[in-house]
Amino acid sequence: MAEWTGYWYGFYSNKPIDIVFSKWRKKMLAINYKYYYNGINKRNDNFETFFSYKTDEMYEYHLENGYNIDMQGEGCFMIQAKKAQLRGKATLFEFDDKSMCDPYDINLRFNSLYYYVLVLPEEPGNSSFSQKINNFFISILDEENDSVE
Repeated sequence: MAEWTGYWYGFYSNKPIDIVFSKWRKKMLAINYKYYYNGINKRNDNFETFFSYKTDEMYEYHLENGYNIDMQGEGCFMIQAKKAQLRGKATLFEFDDKSMCDPYDINLRFNSLYYYVLVLPEEPGNSSFSQKINNFFISILDEENDSVE
């Protein structure tokens, strides 16, 4: 395999992996993509992996050359997911001096949520295909009709 390639985008969500991956399978079928799913991988920091590719030739090329866009403007992509905790601090402030108060910190303390990493062949701003895949993923995370805790 070539060096690490692709563009990595991290997301935290309260939407469980089984719901996200179930909806993702349907999206892949709709765009005629194949996929493979690798369950929880203890050697890979407990990530579950959902890898998508259009043809076997595209997959083989990916194994040799990493993430890329082919002549048809498409490529392989992947989602990795795991149950996670989030412990952090965010500093909030307003732009253009429209704030009514000084910047302040918010402590983030989530005991249970899900961390997703979307790996695309190109940056969404440079590829309509990557933008489409990114939008598919965000639309699944943003859907409100799911029963989520």
